[in-house]
Amino acid sequence: MQEEPDGKRTRKGEHARQRILESALSLFGSRGYEETTMREIAAAAGYSPGLTYRYFASKEELVLGLYKNLCTDLEFFTHSLPICPLPERFHMMVTKQMELMTPYREALSALFGSALNTRSSVGVFSKNTEAIRFRGRETYLIVIQEAKDAPKEPQCEDLATILYGTHLALVLFWLIDESRGAWRSRLLLAFLRDMLKLMQPLLWLPPIVQALARLAAILGPLLGDKRQTALFSQPSDEGDPQL
Repeated sequence: MQEEPDGKRTRKGEHARQRILESALSLFGSRGYEETTMREIAAAAGYSPGLTYRYFASKEELVLGLYKNLCTDLEFFTHSLPICPLPERFHMMVTKQMELMTPYREALSALFGSALNTRSSVGVFSKNTEAIRFRGRETYLIVIQEAKDAPKEPQCEDLATILYGTHLALVLFWLIDESRGAWRSRLLLAFLRDMLKLMQPLLWLPPIVQALARLAAILGPLLGDKRQTALFSQPSDEGDPQL
C-alpha cells in the first residue's frame, strides 16, 4: 500500500496496489507467468512502470502478495468456524480455500511449475514462503484446538502439521483437476473427511499417536512446524537418518 511520510498507508495506494495485482494475475492466466513482463502489467493496470515498481519490485513480489492475501483471508475465516467435530472443520477449511482461490485459478495454474520448484522464489515450499507456511500451520492448530473433539497436546501439534500438509496436497490436486466444477476435488475432500471420521477413534491409541508424531517430524520442516524433535537425529555419514 502506498505510504505517507508518517508511514500510514493510503486508500488510494491500496486501490493502486490491488489494481496492479489483479492485472498481473489476469495476465499470468492468459499469457503465462514467465512470458508476462512488469511493463505489460503496468500497462494493463493503467500505471507507469515506475509507479508499478514502487508497489511491487518484481513479478515474484506480486505472486507472494497473492499468497499472503489468501493466507490472511483463510485465517480470518478460521475465526468464524463453528465448534464442531474436527473432520467437519477440516472439510470447511479446504472448501473455503478452494472458494478463495477460484477467481485466480488460471493464474495459479500458470504458476504450477514454479510453485512446485523449491528453488523458485515463488515456490510453495521455498525459503521465501516459509513465513506463509508457518501461518498456515498455525491456522490449522487453531482449527484443531477449537474443535468439539480436540485431542490433548502435543497431539494437536502433530495433527496440525499433518492436516495442513493434507490441505496443501488437496489444493495442488484441485489445481490440476479438470473435471467440471472441480467435482473430483470435492469428492476427494469428502472422502478424506469421512476417512478422518472413521479413523478418529483410533487416533488416540498409543501406537497411532507415536506413528503420527513420526510422520509430523518428517513433514514438519517443510510445513512450518518449527518444533524441535528428538525422533530423528542428523543424517549419518552414509546419509541415512538415525531412527
